[in-house]
Amino acid sequence: MAKMTAETLAQFKEELRYRKDEGRREVVSKIQEARAFGDLSENYEYKTALEEQTKNDARIAELEGIITTSEVYVPVKGSDKVVLGSVVTVEDIDTGKISEYEMVGIYESDPNATPKKISNESPLGQVFMNAEVDDEVEFVRGGKTTTYTIVKIK
Repeated sequence: MAKMTAETLAQFKEELRYRKDEGRREVVSKIQEARAFGDLSENYEYKTALEEQTKNDARIAELEGIITTSEVYVPVKGSDKVVLGSVVTVEDIDTGKISEYEMVGIYESDPNATPKKISNESPLGQVFMNAEVDDEVEFVRGGKTTTYTIVKIK
């Protein structure tokens, strides 16, 4: 079961509402307009509108699946361990490079954010979960092992 914040769940619910209401009406309107152009066999606008309808319906099904199979988590403040919602500062033992990651659910990950938001289900996220300050954790990727020291958890 995927985990997410209440805010992310609300965003998914709003997108679902929009796609079911306004989104479907917009697509139906485009299909009706395209039909008015005549011959449907060579009508690009009609084919495009049908593709848009298929994509909208697929996204609706995806959102319904996400919403029904997800669980809301509340970030725990002051935990001694890395948990969902923690911001963890780590040091690469070999290079001395310091990095900061926020532990989030799979639908909230954003490696371009500052700090980088990584999913608890990602390989690196799994390594960090439940670690404590001063723990050394190993991350293996492509046959290369990187050892991190947990410097700080907030």
